[in-house]
Amino acid sequence: MKQQFFYNLKNISHSILLITLSILTINGYAQETALSGAWVMDDRGSWTGLLPTNLAQEVLATFDPSTGDPSMRCVAPALIRTAESAPPFEIIEQNHQILIIYESFNVVRRVNMDGRKAHEWLPLSPVGYSVGTWQGDELVIETTHLTPHLLNDDGFPFDGGSDARIIEKYKVTGDRLEVEFSVEDPTNLQGEMATRIFTYDRLPDAMFFHYHCDPLDATGWRLPTTENPLRDLLQWLELRPAIPE
Repeated sequence: MKQQFFYNLKNISHSILLITLSILTINGYAQETALSGAWVMDDRGSWTGLLPTNLAQEVLATFDPSTGDPSMRCVAPALIRTAESAPPFEIIEQNHQILIIYESFNVVRRVNMDGRKAHEWLPLSPVGYSVGTWQGDELVIETTHLTPHLLNDDGFPFDGGSDARIIEKYKVTGDRLEVEFSVEDPTNLQGEMATRIFTYDRLPDAMFFHYHCDPLDATGWRLPTTENPLRDLLQWLELRPAIPE
């Protein structure tokens, strides 16, 4: 009788273990959707609503890409300009987060999917703090805690901070991904928001490479030349990082 009891208990425990492992396995893949995988840029839509305030106009009037664009010094160009880069990116879905890994500048984003809020002490960063939610078959991401950066190559400023945010909407149709970026920045935008839509193609069996950018070379070859070669040389020497000893 006693042996039969322990035999039955062992079988029940084994069954519970199998059921638990099955549930965990199912949950491990439950969040994977058509969004997962590699994508490459197909079409960069134009901005709508990108109307500068007086303050933004002053910044645009004095913008010099050779000195004012951090990407010229191999610094990642923040959220939207990274997303519009030619190299592909990969989306990896997990239960608690979605990873977006860009080949461009080796940028990695973490989109929190469990509703956790940013801590008060969280510092600002070029990719900010992102929280995602599914609204039907559309992924909506809200990103805050962004550092000031550029929205386009023309130097349109983004203020960052508590009053500025970026909303993204991801929608997959077949092997096409449409991403709508909406920017809110009362310091630099006249209207409530500016919007831009990117379209990407799925890239099966994609191979990703390390993005190499050497600041010792980048500033020099990207610096525009003028009719004064001595001035060009002095400006290049001024901007070029110190050579390590």
